[in-house]
Amino acid sequence: MIRLAILGSSPCHLCTAACCKQNGHDYSVLLEPQEHARFRPFSIDFAVMNGTTRVIERVIPYQAGRCLFLGDDDLCTIYDDRPRSCRNFECVMQYGGTLRPHSRFLDLNPRVRQLLDRL
Repeated sequence: MIRLAILGSSPCHLCTAACCKQNGHDYSVLLEPQEHARFRPFSIDFAVMNGTTRVIERVIPYQAGRCLFLGDDDLCTIYDDRPRSCRNFECVMQYGGTLRPHSRFLDLNPRVRQLLDRL
């Protein structure tokens, strides 16, 4: 059996904010340069490996294993003003079924992979 990749946007309304909880990274969100000033009170400088080079990036750190903007109800408290990397993240883009291996995110979040398998 061949499974085709899911087309369309991620089914965020069926998920439990797995992308906003500690999932293999040491930080919650990598900020783009134009977002540094806006998120300065909430962000830190963090060393990130870019291939073989260590670079300092501005990130929003986890707080108790969660994005600090994730509410107790697992909804984003700044959804309309969230960083670009949050807007661009699509778990379905990392879902490959049997055609290619799953991404690290899906390997670390089997509930999300199971959700995608059921679609």
